[in-house]
Amino acid sequence: MDAAARHYFDVWNMHSAEGVAALFAAEGTLRDWDVSVSGAAAVGAANGSIFAAVPNIKISVEDVFVDEAKRTAVAEILVALNDADGTVLKVVDVIQFDESGLIKALRAYKG
Repeated sequence: MDAAARHYFDVWNMHSAEGVAALFAAEGTLRDWDVSVSGAAAVGAANGSIFAAVPNIKISVEDVFVDEAKRTAVAEILVALNDADGTVLKVVDVIQFDESGLIKALRAYKG
């Protein structure tokens, strides 16, 4: 799950909405401080909107913690907006995987 979580962020950093959607289960969900969507296609579209609005955004992974029994990875990440202000958000993503290794839920917390 550590590798799966890191792969998600690599795909995310490619700004591929389709690639992100492909990592989610059909009924997968995404929730953060601005967005709450269900379904892989909706997750991809929501991320596509982020990529369009913040074209230079990049994530760096600080650490990943895994609970094998719950098929969950918790990632501490830095989200660099690469804007004029040099904004970097500290975020924790809780990623739950289904039995096949797809993401069934991702919850992001800023702070």
